[in-house]
Amino acid sequence: MKTCPQCHANLADDAVFCTNCGTPLNAAPQAEQQIQPYQQQPGQQTPPVPPAAPAVSPYDHTAEFSEEEVHDNKIFALAIYALSFIGIIIALLAKSSDNSAYLRFHIKQELSILITQVLVGFATAVLCWTCIAPIAGCGLLAFLGVVEIICFINVCRNKSIEPLLVRKLKFLK
Repeated sequence: MKTCPQCHANLADDAVFCTNCGTPLNAAPQAEQQIQPYQQQPGQQTPPVPPAAPAVSPYDHTAEFSEEEVHDNKIFALAIYALSFIGIIIALLAKSSDNSAYLRFHIKQELSILITQVLVGFATAVLCWTCIAPIAGCGLLAFLGVVEIICFINVCRNKSIEPLLVRKLKFLK
């Protein structure tokens, strides 16, 4: 008979796990060795811990644009999200000679939101005879409006982050 090193229950000789607490019996000595804390010897310095690298989101494109480009085009980027389709036209006409990657990024984001709004509106109109489609459509349109507000706030904070729903959609990439 074996005894469990964790709960001291009596077990069969061929038992691999404790039937009482589930502790693996063949790996118990290794687990005890790994659990022992590091003990510093007298006079020994602790090794320095390297700083953790900051987590970078693949959806954050802020570092791709220079500060000058962001500063020069911030008003147009704000207009894109505040005025929707009209804001896109204003941004395209006002900066047609300037090939700004910053404005192109925000135009693509707003176009993705607009196309999604049109598709949701069309599906809601086609399925208006059902009870759930108009409710779900209005909910999605409200969510897309909140996404536009979040994009507007991100532009105010000089951030260029793909919005939650837009990053999942693969058109206009």
